[in-house]
Amino acid sequence: MALKALLETLDDVAEVFHSEYKQVKVKGPDGQEKEMFALDIVEPQAHPDVLALKTAFDRVKNDKQRLNTELTEARRRLEKIPEDFDPDEYQRLLDEEVERQKDPNYKKTDDEKLQAARNMYEQRIKTLETKAANDLKSKDEILAKKDKFINALLVDDGLTQALVAAGVDKAYLKAAKAMLRDNVKVKNEGDKYEAVVETDLGEQDIPKFVMKWVQSDEGKAFVTKPSGGGANGNDSRTLGDNPWDTKGGKVKPNLTKQQELIRTNPEKARQLAQAAGVTPAW
Repeated sequence: MALKALLETLDDVAEVFHSEYKQVKVKGPDGQEKEMFALDIVEPQAHPDVLALKTAFDRVKNDKQRLNTELTEARRRLEKIPEDFDPDEYQRLLDEEVERQKDPNYKKTDDEKLQAARNMYEQRIKTLETKAANDLKSKDEILAKKDKFINALLVDDGLTQALVAAGVDKAYLKAAKAMLRDNVKVKNEGDKYEAVVETDLGEQDIPKFVMKWVQSDEGKAFVTKPSGGGANGNDSRTLGDNPWDTKGGKVKPNLTKQQELIRTNPEKARQLAQAAGVTPAW
């Protein structure tokens, strides 16, 4: 007669077997505990049914552990896959890789592949450097033309205006400009260009330098001679002389010439007065 392992009551069990049972608390499907009678088995793990059950349980436990490991690894790998991953595109790339492996060059050594890639990039760099050099040369040529134009405008036009204002004869204008051009330089600070003359007393603007020059022995020869009352020698000064310049107190200002210049050429009169350190009052 087989004895059941777990009973709610011993009423159907022969009294002689009651001692083989012990009273235990068992939690039912509803979660509630209740008193039951369990068969008191010695070394239950050695029972064939228990042993088979344990073996099956261990197998399921190991399978679960393996699946958990595989699942964790799969999740880790999935995290690296971009959101826009396309399985079809991935398969296409795999197919292309298979075709590349059929290429005789595919089996080249890493050094050979590296050298081929290096040659390709060196050629690209050489092409870019050539293009950059050509672009830079083109820009330099444009800047050179721009500077040449600005220099001509500031130097030539500045000298022309200053020489005319100082009374230089038009017949000698080109020669005077040729003589003075090398004395003029163009300063560049950012977008600002300025023509100045470097002298022993520092930098001077072109009008002031020219006004000093026409009063020198060299410059007087280029100045138009007066055709009025002073032409007969009553006044040794020419229009190139500065009637406001008192020569350090040794010469009196030529009031007649001052009035004549103010009347006939007020701009020149203003420049001459300023060159002599006199502030024009007209």
